[in-house]
Amino acid sequence: MDTRRDFIKKSAIIGTALCLPVSLTRQSIAACPDLKTHSPKKVLILWYSQTGNTQRYARLVGCILKSKNIAVDELEFQETDKKILPDYDFIIVGSPVFYYDTPDNVIDWLGKIPSIKGTPVAAFVSFGGPEGNQHNASCHILKILASKGGVPVGRDAFRNIPSYPTPKWDSANQKSGQHLPNAATFDQIRRFTADTLTRISRGETISISYEIALREGLRALPLIWLNKKAMNKHTVDASKCIGCGTCVRKCPTKAINPFKQAVDRDKCLACFGCLNNCPADAVVMEYRGQRLYGFPEYLKRNNITIMEPPEFKTCT
Repeated sequence: MDTRRDFIKKSAIIGTALCLPVSLTRQSIAACPDLKTHSPKKVLILWYSQTGNTQRYARLVGCILKSKNIAVDELEFQETDKKILPDYDFIIVGSPVFYYDTPDNVIDWLGKIPSIKGTPVAAFVSFGGPEGNQHNASCHILKILASKGGVPVGRDAFRNIPSYPTPKWDSANQKSGQHLPNAATFDQIRRFTADTLTRISRGETISISYEIALREGLRALPLIWLNKKAMNKHTVDASKCIGCGTCVRKCPTKAINPFKQAVDRDKCLACFGCLNNCPADAVVMEYRGQRLYGFPEYLKRNNITIMEPPEFKTCT
């Protein structure tokens, strides 16, 4: 039986011919050279994270900035008032890559922020496999920030252990990423942070250029809809649920109600945050008749401990 990812790829192949004109498009944005500051004192790091990887990277960036005596606020999108963004002189946005792009909830949120004219901005994405279109996803974030007046000064992508649930979690891609993030990943994040600060001090900006790749065309396909059509069950097991509310907090559209064992399928983005964060394995999800289990259970069954950077021992 095909895995979920195989099913999506097969569906995507059908639309490849339609995607070719899109995939051959290359776009760049000329960034405004008028930076609000060349020496940021107050930085906002906004993150969206479903299994902790993006939050881990955002936290490390924050620790590095704090070590340079820079004031830092690290906030989750869902808990942040958009009105505060103009108060900062450097904004960094971190997000995972979903369905070959920035998640819809992140795109929608950023599209509603006020003007941040002249504010240097940077973006990073986390991803579980090399085929995720991560370059264009990070550029998508910068494109939205630039449309609000932000000045792009940095972008990067950091790979980690995949958290895309499959019935057995045993794909080659899954196994190849089990050791990530590692020391090299954290070094890459340190370079990303240092490089953005250097560009700001020099008044340098970066262009936003999309890679020419068929993956970019796949964004035009209804991948979320295809995934949800293949889910024949999505509910909560009342006998296992411990009432912690984790699934509610992690759902970007508040589509799940564990107390009623219900999921609003129309609101659901198929992000698997409820499944991947439930500590009691109480979220029931079947994909084409096969029961899926979440990321915490995967780590437990495989005795995997995710590496943390040494900065976390001293950073507050």
